[in-house]
Formats: sequence, C-alpha cells, structure tokens
Amino acid sequence: MIVENENVEPKQLDDLSSRKILANGGSMMVAEVTFKKGGVGAPHSHDKHEQVSYVLYGKLEATVGNETKILSKGDSYYVPFNVIHGVVALEDSAILDVFTPIREDFLQ
Repeated sequence: MIVENENVEPKQLDDLSSRKILANGGSMMVAEVTFKKGGVGAPHSHDKHEQVSYVLYGKLEATVGNETKILSKGDSYYVPFNVIHGVVALEDSAILDVFTPIREDFLQ
C-alpha cells in the first residue's frame, strides 16, 4: 500500500486537532495527528492496542503513565496496553502514531 499524504483528507477531531490515516493493513496502522498550539490529546488508554508516537515537528508535553516530558522533533514514546497517556501541544505540532493492531474505530 502506497499513500501520498497530500491526497489524504484530514478528519477534524476538534478545533485544534486533526488526523490522517496514512497506511493500514495486516496488524498495523499509521496515522498523522496535527495539533495547533494548545491542542490536547486527552488522557486515555487502550486495552487492545500498543502505540508508538514520533514527533514530526513542534513541541508537546507528553505523559505516559507517571512520566511527563517535553518532546520535540525526532523524539518518540511507546505506550503499552492499558497505560494512560496524552499530549498537550505547546506550539503547532504533529505526531506520527503507529498502532498495532489496527484501530478499527479510526476507520469508521
């Protein structure tokens, strides 16, 4: 599967964030989430999904479990099953999220 980012229509999640599904198949999915400054990925957990997130640009405060750090371009984090995590965009930012298995809820 080859996906050209410019041809993917973003799904607006709220006033400050949007998501593009860039690739999915087998047991993996990649999504790009874009935040305007002040955007929030509210704290949540997944009981069926592992996640790795990579900061494409910007600066975010990321919390995974009991650890909170300021992340910028090139930084990443891993989220195991059932661990609460979330982000706050300290400036315009984007992350690349990789999930396994596929987030079927994102495809609806």
